[in-house]
Amino acid sequence: MINTPDLSHCMVDYLLKFDIAHVVILAFVGGLYHMWRRHAVKSLVPLPGPVSKSFIFGNSRDLYSAPNGLDYHHGLFRKYGNVFKVNMMAGEEQIYLSDTRALQHVLVKDTHIFDETPAMMSEFYYCFGPGLISVHGDTHKKQRKMIQPLFGTSHMRNLTPTFWKVAAQTRDVILAKVLEGSSGNGSVSACEGVSAVIDVWRWCSRVALEGVGVGALGYSFGALDDSVDSDYMIAARELPYTVYPLRKFMPICIWCMKNLPVWLQRFLAKITPVPRVQKVRRIVETLQRTSDALWEEKKRIILEDDLEKEAQLAAAGNDVLSVLMRANMSALENEKEYLPEEEVKGQINTLVSAAHDTVSSAIGRMLFALSQDAPRQERLRKELIEASGVSEDFTQINYHTVTTLPFLDACYRETLRLYAPASFQHRIAKKATVVPLREPITLANGEVIKELPINKDQTVFVGIETVNRDPEIWGPDAEQWIPERWIEGIPHSVNTASVPGAFSNTLTFLGGNRSCIGMKFSEIEIKTVLFALIRDFQFGPAPGKEEIKWRLSLVQTPALPGREHIDEPELPLKVTLMNANVRY
Repeated sequence: MINTPDLSHCMVDYLLKFDIAHVVILAFVGGLYHMWRRHAVKSLVPLPGPVSKSFIFGNSRDLYSAPNGLDYHHGLFRKYGNVFKVNMMAGEEQIYLSDTRALQHVLVKDTHIFDETPAMMSEFYYCFGPGLISVHGDTHKKQRKMIQPLFGTSHMRNLTPTFWKVAAQTRDVILAKVLEGSSGNGSVSACEGVSAVIDVWRWCSRVALEGVGVGALGYSFGALDDSVDSDYMIAARELPYTVYPLRKFMPICIWCMKNLPVWLQRFLAKITPVPRVQKVRRIVETLQRTSDALWEEKKRIILEDDLEKEAQLAAAGNDVLSVLMRANMSALENEKEYLPEEEVKGQINTLVSAAHDTVSSAIGRMLFALSQDAPRQERLRKELIEASGVSEDFTQINYHTVTTLPFLDACYRETLRLYAPASFQHRIAKKATVVPLREPITLANGEVIKELPINKDQTVFVGIETVNRDPEIWGPDAEQWIPERWIEGIPHSVNTASVPGAFSNTLTFLGGNRSCIGMKFSEIEIKTVLFALIRDFQFGPAPGKEEIKWRLSLVQTPALPGREHIDEPELPLKVTLMNANVRY
């Protein structure tokens, strides 16, 4: 008997493939149409700026280049100053803005005009859900009103013992790695002078994740157990540098999100034959799966009022999520304050990503800066020993002491000024407007203007790092790492510049209604970890690997020269035990 094909199934398969192909083509054409419409967005005045390298990509590939992007941004600022244009996809012109008076309006005064770009909002919503950084308008105001008090000084005081435990764990695991790396096949006791080369970035990432886990979520990820990385640990670590290169395709993504139902968006993401897209999809699914499980367990404990179980959790119920959930339950009858469950749950991965990425970058940068400057590292170590003595237990130091140690604070502020984890942000003008300039600028046609007109739908690059490094504000040594400037007194020009930032006259944590609410959280976590590490270890360049290249991404990450195109960051440093009283 001859087997004949089932024509009905063949036809279904054919039609399905036909429809999928048309949906993909529709998405691509829609994206091109979106870019073509953006093509109409030009600067209202002839601003200076770099020549576009192509109509399709403009300057975007240089601006977003991971290996060379930082140098490119710095070079543009030196050449064109505080206000210039950059060319993006399909001829769109964006304004790169570092003028502090203009930024006062963009970030603080005119937030009804300037908002997050649809690209960023779509990216954050897809990755994290309806959390604080992916919503806007009244929803954002409502969430921020509920969440911001939980990151205040009084609550951070309560969390200080939790952060000290994380710092002590970090110290112990680094000690174990030093002993393991210096022993070869034998064994070595914990004596001063023992050293080993360690990829400290791996532990910057792990301590940042554990800190946000126990401090913000009341949950230990086991990130400092030196066990095999969990799926969630890998996903949290890989998300920033996996999603970053895809930003060049955001016009297509935005069109899909605006015009296609969610189920079809997910289906397209699943079948798109681009390995990086598939990796992002798997990462997001891992983050969501873990956060769902964490949420259900946390909700069960709180609803059952299981105080015994809560006391056994990390932070003993003082973590941000537990306090938020209890506060939200108390507001159940108040429609103006109560947040829907999906919005509260959306804070989980929002908090993890925001804290993990920036804290790991800041700790890595601070360790690297100190590794290049032995005298300043020794000065800091002396201050920490004086504050704690050389005994093993330093975890009883209170919040006020650890946050006000002069040289530790100076190193912290200077690192975040010079090496802000996020180098820039974006805002989009919802209508045409004019903002005043701190200093007049000369246009490409020779005309001098004191006010900057900004077109409707025009995107503004907020130059975080360029403001933080501006020699007109910080002096001729603005691009040097000099912690003493915070002790001896910053220049008068810093105060007169009126930088619209929430932190130390810088834009590191931005400013206005979208400034980072986790400043104090980041500060206490970073300072306790640095206290534990610098007090007991010396960090120096790794022999043969002295040069480190810092790359542009969602946050700055390190790489060895010649390996800048490898996604996984690397920061090998020579770590030497300095305190023989350390126990393991």
